Amino acid sequence: MNHKKILAYLYSLESPSIKLGLERVQSLLDKTGNPEKSLKCIHVAGTNGKGSVCAMLFYILKDAGYKVGLYTSPHLKRFNERIRVNEHFITDREIVDYFLMVKPHITNQSFFEITNVVIPLVSVITNIGHEHTDLLGNTIEKIAFEKAGIIKNNVPVATAAKGKALRIIKKIAKERNAPLYPRRKYPKIKLTYLNGNFQQENKDIALTTINALKKYYPIKINQKQIINGLKKTQWHGRLEFISKNVLVDCAHNADGFKTLKKELETIKKQREIRNFIFVVGIQKDKNVKLMLKTINPLISTIIFTKSKHEKAAKPKELLKIFNNINKNKQIKTMENPKKALSYAKKIAGKNDLIVVAGSIYMVGEIL
Repeated sequence: MNHKKILAYLYSLESPSIKLGLERVQSLLDKTGNPEKSLKCIHVAGTNGKGSVCAMLFYILKDAGYKVGLYTSPHLKRFNERIRVNEHFITDREIVDYFLMVKPHITNQSFFEITNVVIPLVSVITNIGHEHTDLLGNTIEKIAFEKAGIIKNNVPVATAAKGKALRIIKKIAKERNAPLYPRRKYPKIKLTYLNGNFQQENKDIALTTINALKKYYPIKINQKQIINGLKKTQWHGRLEFISKNVLVDCAHNADGFKTLKKELETIKKQREIRNFIFVVGIQKDKNVKLMLKTINPLISTIIFTKSKHEKAAKPKELLKIFNNINKNKQIKTMENPKKALSYAKKIAGKNDLIVVAGSIYMVGEIL
């Protein structure tokens, strides 16, 4: 069996068979010798910012001389991006070998359950917003309750959650005797590869996590290593200029679009942008109406497109939703993201900015 067939099989097990809870995961781990028990890890959950926070922690720990593994999902270009140790991404051969090791024990687990369950050194909940409401619930309190499932007994937890979400997290942390570290604000750091004020907020939660780590464990990380790690941190597709007038951002939910709007308003002033031309593709399980309503005031022209992912909303469906918000914009639909970007480049003026956003998968196809 080659790695492409394995990945096709794994993808076929995606969300339709997801069942909240850890019983099916634990069953799989018990049969494979409980490899999770030997891991020292930081477990990161939340609505947005998970990847950036993980990347920052990864680079800080690596700069401090530790051998560091990183697992994130989804990927931008290749599945191999999801799993890495230091500079090395998992190889196609290793995907095959590890899958064959686990395959005899797979019963009814879904895609994300064919992984591991851990007792982390620190748990992190970046923030709480409305996403995956079909699975997690349709209120902030319900979503916070589900996300707080990662809080373990006596394990410190860092979070940037606010308001109702923070109250739920505080309650569960107290019940589990888990020391709680709300995000502290640290001095601004010039990040070499990461743009946007939201990355400063992600930096703050990463540093709050590092401080909790240092307090409870014999981990040696000095200030210079922290600064160096942050400056080296790369996390592609997040408010990233891929050319002078093309910005890509993996804002893929309603909260992400609110943050994107705020950042674009700042960029407009800084760069004296005349018009924003949007290339947008969104997964159909998202709050499409709210996302489009959020960026509507900034839109000069919008081109709807889609990724190859089976959950991608059809461009004409996005057009129909947008027409109920605003019929007075220049709108076009194009199935292929790269062709949509090419069209945007043709119509863009000297002081216009093209913004590609809405789906991590779509951004990945463009990069």
